[in-house]
Amino acid sequence: MSEKQNKVFGDFIEMDEGDMKGRLSLSFQAMTLNIDELWEGSSLSAKFLSTFWGKFFPDHCSISPHIRKQVEDEVHYISGELLGNAVKFSHEPEYMIEICLYLCEKELRFYVTNSVHPDSEGNFQMFITKILSEDTSVLFLEQLEKSASCESNESGVGFLTMINDYGVMLSWKFGENVRGVKTVTTLARLPIVRG
Repeated sequence: MSEKQNKVFGDFIEMDEGDMKGRLSLSFQAMTLNIDELWEGSSLSAKFLSTFWGKFFPDHCSISPHIRKQVEDEVHYISGELLGNAVKFSHEPEYMIEICLYLCEKELRFYVTNSVHPDSEGNFQMFITKILSEDTSVLFLEQLEKSASCESNESGVGFLTMINDYGVMLSWKFGENVRGVKTVTTLARLPIVRG
């Protein structure tokens, strides 16, 4: 991707920037499975990622006696939401959906990349702008009401839960690959304390 094709929302940090202590990536093509199998696979992947990353944290420490379980629960929720969105909104079935987790000194970074339909890109970017500029607690309630009143599958409640309940910082990078496929990378930065 050339830099002029990228459109960034929020404080996006490239994958190779920072004080990385560990990394784990999973990739799969959407065309190899039906949607139900993809949902099941994304849930299993989230469980694997949470168990794996939990091992980097002590069972008990002076700061928090339950930090490993807390990290596992947070990683499971965030990975599940990000992978679920990637599966649901991926446009090109042959394009790889990828999740990369980077352990840094003070945060765990989740990078999820998938294709995006050109027709839905603008609406998604408008919603992102709202997330980054409005009170997310108020927006959460508005989105709950909106999703309850209509049959929309694009509530955005998962993103807002990550921000409000887990202190996650979100950012996005939109681009286009060499084949002309529109892509989006979502970055979720989970603050962590290691004992």
